Amino acid sequence: MSLSGFKLNPLGSHQTDATISAATTITPETGSDAVVIQAFTQAIRYTLDGTTPTATTGFRIAAGDSDIIPVGPRTTIKVIEETATASIQWQCFQLLRDNDA
Repeated sequence: MSLSGFKLNPLGSHQTDATISAATTITPETGSDAVVIQAFTQAIRYTLDGTTPTATTGFRIAAGDSDIIPVGPRTTIKVIEETATASIQWQCFQLLRDNDA
């Protein structure tokens, strides 16, 4: 996803989830265009269609990396740890064009 020409406007609170040993659903704030997820200590996997990710299926974020995930009204993000002790932090955003207030 290219963010050229856009600014990220935070929506809602910055969230931390240290318990993702079972698939956890992230519900984007109303009006969100994107969610930024960062993986800590271990890699994680996520899906966008509501299916349950596993340690070997789903999009991967390596430990210490982050991803900007575009979301729409039918996006259901589910995350799970790839290896024990993984945790995540995430924040919802609205995309604003550079010339918007």
